[in-house]
Amino acid sequence: MKNKVQRLLSRCLQRRNIAICCVILLALSLLPLFVLSFYNHPCSDDYNYGLYASQALREGGSLPAVLSAAAKKTAETFQNWQGTFSAVFLMALHPAVFGEEFYAFTAFFTIGSLLFATFFFLKNLCMKVLHMPLADYVIVASALSFFSVQFAPSAFEGFFWFNGAVFYTFFHAVMLCLFAFLLKIFLAPTKKRAIPEAVAAALLAFYIGGGNYPTALLTFVTLLLATAWAFWKKLPLYKRVSFSVSLGLELASFAASMLAPGNAVRQSYFSTKPGAIESIILALGSAVRFITKHSAVPFLLALLLLVPLFLRCGAKLAFRFPLPLLAPAASVCILGILMTPPIYAMSNTGAARMDDLYYFAYLMLAAANVFYFCGWFAHRFSWKKALSPSSAPVFVLGVGLMFCASLVCMANLSSVSCVSALLSLKNGEAQTYHTQIKAQLNQLQDPSVSDVLLEPVTARPPLLYPSGVPSLTKDPENSVNQRVATYYGKNSVRIRTQEKAG
Repeated sequence: MKNKVQRLLSRCLQRRNIAICCVILLALSLLPLFVLSFYNHPCSDDYNYGLYASQALREGGSLPAVLSAAAKKTAETFQNWQGTFSAVFLMALHPAVFGEEFYAFTAFFTIGSLLFATFFFLKNLCMKVLHMPLADYVIVASALSFFSVQFAPSAFEGFFWFNGAVFYTFFHAVMLCLFAFLLKIFLAPTKKRAIPEAVAAALLAFYIGGGNYPTALLTFVTLLLATAWAFWKKLPLYKRVSFSVSLGLELASFAASMLAPGNAVRQSYFSTKPGAIESIILALGSAVRFITKHSAVPFLLALLLLVPLFLRCGAKLAFRFPLPLLAPAASVCILGILMTPPIYAMSNTGAARMDDLYYFAYLMLAAANVFYFCGWFAHRFSWKKALSPSSAPVFVLGVGLMFCASLVCMANLSSVSCVSALLSLKNGEAQTYHTQIKAQLNQLQDPSVSDVLLEPVTARPPLLYPSGVPSLTKDPENSVNQRVATYYGKNSVRIRTQEKAG
């Protein structure tokens, strides 16, 4: 009987079957988020950055006119606020510019780009470099994608708010794609095979340099190390040239972004800030605290589930995985690189959308650390008996049940993205929010009304309109009111004062 149970478990828990289940579970966990996205609407800086493009479209402008308007906003921001031209141009073209209903595609774009980049990068790393089987790669990519989306510190700012999400989540995705192309260049057997990858890498590197500073800085450091390594190892000339071109283009756009006149304007709002060395030290401390805070039990159990895959893969590699303690030290330094720019500029690690950025990097680094330790262990100790064909399924089943229990028993289960989305849909909060916003839009889009009096929005789904987002008020001089009024071409916008009962 015992042997029959073990054989049944072995058949059911084959890696191929587990991989299929992981993909299905990932897809199911995304479904509530994509349904919720159809109730999404622009807010906050969306109105500011999308102003010129929306005006051009309302005036009957063609696509070139809309793109010109976005370029105008980019140039204006470059002079008056910040130099991140690649990001600002995209912010100026948020989906609602082309029609309010198109804003629903924000989450599809941001989540989709993150998932694509994660799978694309890990395919090249896991399968091409580490020689993992397809099933193992799918399991790893699905697990990291699940936690990236469902446990993001701020799913609103990371996925549903276009202005914030495209600035950080999307550029993180672009960076992963760049890293994938760098791996392709490294593995390319001939110059001809490397040309498409080199062109793609160069274009992505230039684009990243004009994006958010944490991602641009980490990309620069990575390209610098990759180029130095290529010359040190005396790789073929076409590979050294490819890395060098990407590095040069990224540095050129990054420098242009940093030297923009608008940065001085924005920096004037921060009276005190640490120096460069102090910023680096503070960033390293912040990285350690961030790792401690986000090492949640469900993720640690998920990493434990990956140990058998990592042991098998690590044991097959010729690389001996020396000095394993350097892996966590390097990880802290990488997170520190991401955190240094905001600390240097603002004396803190930034808004919640920046926490998303750090979290995405943390997930990758945590998995890389476990893999490195597994590789080190596999080359030095006998582990095959502990994970024999009969015992491995029991291990997977046991840890898998613990993982499910840890999710169900979470104290803040409603903070998980898909759970929050389901609750907002189930209790009707998302639908009420959508209805109230649509009622406001009917007045804001009415050309016969120039001074608009609106009913307040009382429903605030956490993933669409959390309490921290500034709202329209009864004061038409409020900055939010003025942004909305300017965006829709009104003289003034204000909220109706609610009379108190009694």
